[in-house]
Amino acid sequence: MEVDMAGQQQAASSVDRRQMVLLFASAVLFIGFFAPSLSFLVDRWSHSDEFSHGFLVPLVSLFLLWRKREVMRQTPLQVCWWGLPVLAIGLLMQVASEWASVTFLKALAVPVALGGMAWYLVGTRMMRVVLFPYLFLYFAVPWPDFAIELLSVPLQHFSAAASTMLLGLAGVPIEREGVHMWTPRFDVEVAVPCSGIRSMVAIVGIAALVGYLTQGKPWAKGVVFLSGIPITMLANVLRIAAIVVMGHYVSHDFAMTFFHDYSSPFLFFISALSLLGVKKMVEKV
Repeated sequence: MEVDMAGQQQAASSVDRRQMVLLFASAVLFIGFFAPSLSFLVDRWSHSDEFSHGFLVPLVSLFLLWRKREVMRQTPLQVCWWGLPVLAIGLLMQVASEWASVTFLKALAVPVALGGMAWYLVGTRMMRVVLFPYLFLYFAVPWPDFAIELLSVPLQHFSAAASTMLLGLAGVPIEREGVHMWTPRFDVEVAVPCSGIRSMVAIVGIAALVGYLTQGKPWAKGVVFLSGIPITMLANVLRIAAIVVMGHYVSHDFAMTFFHDYSSPFLFFISALSLLGVKKMVEKV
């Protein structure tokens, strides 16, 4: 009996070593093949205000995997052939992105192929365990330019209109035409960077994370996630209104330099706190 048990342990150890070697080799091949896409992602994260949070996304996913380490240890690894078609799609996207110079496909190919490779190597049961940390990686994928432009225009007009209404209710002498707002002492245009699209990209990712960590039923998690959009829009309206107030009552230079630059991180922090407040409320329901 002892000999049989020792043989079983040795066989299991040999299987574990083979699995680790296979995982390591797959990781090396993956990095080598997708090196252009990984380089593109790093460059986009480094030079884009909208997606500078991309550096943090993989770290957050790794942290979430670490939180699940005990469950992962107890989940057996099984090869699943369903992962190969997904991996093939990712490989085709990589080739097509190089051939057609479609940068969005180049970025999207990385998580798609990673998911397919992981599904094949670790199996369906393990993928269910790590599903959210994997899906969270998609928040690091830069949106295509047409999507940003498509969303920015209505956000610009909403932010300008809502800010004008709020300032009017507060007694500030404000007028608006399109995205151009002015008072007797100050004028400002709600440009694309001020539309709130930058904050929305990051806050929606945070909302997904906070929703995932929310205790309770799926609807509660969904409420927290969806609340990220109106919270971001409201925060941006308050920021624009505050800039106009500072420009009208203090000075143009103060409003468009110091206050314009430093109010954005502050309101981002307020948005994150608001998400935590929504989380607390839905957990009590």
